[in-house]
Amino acid sequence: MSGEQDRSADHDYDVSPSVTTGPLDPAWFERAVEAAGHAIFITDFGGRIVYVNPAFETVTGYTADAAVGETPDLLNSGHHDADYFRRLWETIVAGEVWQEEIVNRRADGERYIANQTIAPIGDDEDGTITHFVAIQTDITERKRHEMALERSQDLSARTEETADVGGWELDLDAGTLRWTAGTCRIHGVGPGYEPSIDEALAFYHPSDRDKIQRFVERALEWGLPYDVEARLVTADGTTRIVRTTGQPIGGEGATLLRGTIQDITDRKARGQQLMVLNRVLRHNLRNGLNVVIGNAERVLSTLEGVADGSVSAGAVEGARADLRSTVSSAEDLLDVSERARQFDSLYQQIRDVQPVEIRPLLEAVAADYRDAFPAASVSVEGPNSVVLVNRYALRVALEELVDNAIEHSTADPDVTLRVSEGSDGTISLGVADRGDGIPEMEREVIVEGEERPLKHGSGLGLWIVKWLITPIGGTLDIEDNDPNGTVVSIVFPASRWTPTVSNETTDGTSDATT
Repeated sequence: MSGEQDRSADHDYDVSPSVTTGPLDPAWFERAVEAAGHAIFITDFGGRIVYVNPAFETVTGYTADAAVGETPDLLNSGHHDADYFRRLWETIVAGEVWQEEIVNRRADGERYIANQTIAPIGDDEDGTITHFVAIQTDITERKRHEMALERSQDLSARTEETADVGGWELDLDAGTLRWTAGTCRIHGVGPGYEPSIDEALAFYHPSDRDKIQRFVERALEWGLPYDVEARLVTADGTTRIVRTTGQPIGGEGATLLRGTIQDITDRKARGQQLMVLNRVLRHNLRNGLNVVIGNAERVLSTLEGVADGSVSAGAVEGARADLRSTVSSAEDLLDVSERARQFDSLYQQIRDVQPVEIRPLLEAVAADYRDAFPAASVSVEGPNSVVLVNRYALRVALEELVDNAIEHSTADPDVTLRVSEGSDGTISLGVADRGDGIPEMEREVIVEGEERPLKHGSGLGLWIVKWLITPIGGTLDIEDNDPNGTVVSIVFPASRWTPTVSNETTDGTSDATT
C-alpha cells in the first residue's frame, strides 16, 4: 500500500461525533488524521499494518511503503519482554483500550519513547473487532529532560547526605515552608515533610529558638542574610549542632527567604577534642617535664657528690625519691597519651550501636571498682532498661565518671550508679558521689561544649564522657547531690531506650551478672 489512494482505501468507515446533525464526511476525517501531529497507524485483526499517517513516517523514519504490510514488530527495540506484549494483546482483543509508554526503534536504529494508546475498532453491524488503531506521542525529549532532572536531584540528594546539608525556602506570600530531603533527614522526619514556621522553630533547642526567630525576622524585614550555629532537637529527641543560613530574596521587606542547614555536630566535636587534647597535653607535658628536669638535675648533683665523697646517706635517699617521682611523671604522661589514643580509636566506631541492658552493665562496672578500691562503697540502683548505644563507649563513659567520683571523694568513697526513668520520657544513667563537688567553671565549659583561654576544664574525664555519649544520642547533666557531692548523669531521649523487667530483688540489691 502506498500513496494517498492506498491510505484512503483502507479506512472507508464512518466516524460520527457524539453530537452531530449527520454522518461525518470520511474525507474530512482522513484529512484530520493526515494532519495530526501524533503518529497513527492502523492494523487488521491479524496485526498487519494497513495504514500509517505522515506523522508516523516522521517519527519512526519508516515510509508508508515500508510499513504497510508489516507488523508493529518492525518498531520493536528489544526493550520490552514477551510478557509486556502478551498483556498488550490480551487487552485489545478483549475489546479494551491499552495505554502505556513504549520504547520503540526508528528506521535508523535510534530508540524513542512514546505514549501509546491502542484501541480496537469494531464492525458497525455485529461489533466484531476488525482493526486496531494505535496513536503514539513521541516523548523522547521530555523523558530525557525528566531523567536528567532525576539524575540531578539524585546527585543533589547524595551530595546533601554526604555533606550532612539541606536546603529550605520560606515563602510568606504562599504561606509555605519547603524542605529538601537533606533538611528532612537532619530533622529526623520523612521526605516531603512541610512544616509551618512555628513547627520548624520548635525543632530548635529552647535556649536557641528565640535567636533563630530573631534572625529570620531581621532577614525578612531588613534584607540581612544570616549565618548562625544553634542546637537542634530532632524528631527522635537527639540534640544536634547545626549551622543554618538565610538569604532574603528581594532586599528589605522580602517575602521570600532561602537558606541551608548543615549538621556540624561531628565537626564541632572534633574541634573540641583537638582544643581540649591540646590544652591537656600542653599542661601535662609542661608540668611533667618540669618534674623530670628538676629531679634529673638533683639526681645528677647527688651522683657528683657521691663521686667526690661529699654526699650524705640522706641525699642518696632523696635521689631515689626523685627518681621514683620522675618515673611516676613519665607514667602519667604515657597514661594521658594512651587514653587519647584509645578514645580516638573508639570514636571511629562510635555509631556502631545495639540494644544494651543497662543494669548488668552497671553491675559489671561496680564490681570492677569494688575490686580495685576495697575501701570504696559502689552500689547500683534502678530498673533494668534497654538503651540503643555503643556498648563499649557507654562503659568507658561510665568508668570515667566513676573514676572522677572516687578521685574527688573523701577517704572512704561512696558512689552510686543509678538508673532513673523520667516522666518526660527520658532515661538517666547517673553516677552520684559524696565528694567535694565539681567546680562551677568545670561544669559550665562541659555543658556549653566550649573552652576559652580563661575558662576551661581541669582534665579529660568529663570531656571524654561528653564526646562518647553525644554521637549516640545522649546529653550530659551535672547537678548537686543531696546533702553534698555531685550527680553526673548521661541522659537519653525516649527514642533511644525501652523499659524491661527489673532485675532487682526484694531487698533492693541486684541479681544481675556481667
